[in-house]
Amino acid sequence: MRMLKKESWQYKLTAYMLSQGISLLGSSVVSLAIIWYVTLGTGSGSLIAGVTITTFLPQALVMLYGGVLADHYPPKRIVIISDSMIAISTFILAIFFITGIDNIGWVFFFNALRAFGTGIQLPASKSILPQIVPKEQLMKANSINTGVWSVIQLVSPGLGGLVMSLMDMEYVFLIDVVTALISIIILATIIVPSFELRQSNENTREELVQGFRYIMNSMALRNAILLYTIFQFLVVPASQLTPLLASKNVGGEVWILSVIETAFSIGALSASLFMSYRELKIPHFKLIGLSSIVFGMTMLLLLPARGILLFAAMMFLMGIGSPLYYTPLITHIQESTKDSYMGRTFSYVDLLSSLATPLGMMVFGPLSNISIFLPFVIPGIVLILLGIWVRKKM
Repeated sequence: MRMLKKESWQYKLTAYMLSQGISLLGSSVVSLAIIWYVTLGTGSGSLIAGVTITTFLPQALVMLYGGVLADHYPPKRIVIISDSMIAISTFILAIFFITGIDNIGWVFFFNALRAFGTGIQLPASKSILPQIVPKEQLMKANSINTGVWSVIQLVSPGLGGLVMSLMDMEYVFLIDVVTALISIIILATIIVPSFELRQSNENTREELVQGFRYIMNSMALRNAILLYTIFQFLVVPASQLTPLLASKNVGGEVWILSVIETAFSIGALSASLFMSYRELKIPHFKLIGLSSIVFGMTMLLLLPARGILLFAAMMFLMGIGSPLYYTPLITHIQESTKDSYMGRTFSYVDLLSSLATPLGMMVFGPLSNISIFLPFVIPGIVLILLGIWVRKKM
């Protein structure tokens, strides 16, 4: 096999995917462990909402600043520093558990610290890809990126269930520390052209205002970001409350939660692989509309699903819908954004989606305490109607 040169975009893409995949693996195992720790330990929709809020709200607080940093400094350096911050926070949480300080309040606190690091990291990590991959290869690169995410989501539930069965929580946390260190070492080998970075004497507030005006003056960006935000809000129950629904309909064992998460990931991986190796001629928003319909229908069909096989089948179908909206939407935003605004554009994208998730849990989490049916029926119907409208109008 021919060795890839470090200067080639293929090498940079491979190293980037490997680095982010390893980092995501550790973070996914820990994130699932935290959600399951709270779900199985309390069974409270409100406390599960607390995990979601401490995961996404701190991200939102620093997201815009992260976008400005990504437009000024090497995004690789920002990702490395933020990854280090996340690893340190997780390590301290592990020490707390080892010393017997393991109440949920501290879990929320350190989860929020990890989220601050993620908020700085996200705009920078999404800015790297357009800088190392030719524009004509972006759709394929994003499909591969989504595929890597799907593989991680595929193996992490099973791995999470295994390590939670074999290890105490403090040692589960240490997995994220080790994977972060490996990820940093690999990412350090990527060379991102420094001439892509922008220099400016303007303050942060002025630059954020410029980024906001840039988005508002672009109909393509404005509509795409608005659609992405609405979609993120409506799919919150599908992403956050399915473990609670499964525990009520099927059973509360860890292996059951692992199976349903794995089924979703297999569906997402299947769609991602198909999109990676076959160039789709379907317009971006036709795929996004189809995804919305798939998500809405499966959210409704999950409610009467009682057997593990039927529940897992619905999760598989839902997983197929995930790359159909994320990959074309992110590609559309990258293609519609100038390099000098890439970091700030994605800081607004991630800010709005990060706000949409805790807002969704603030709405749907308490509803689940009234009836688990409500947070699936209401957004499920809206998603179907939204998908039909997007396919006809956009």
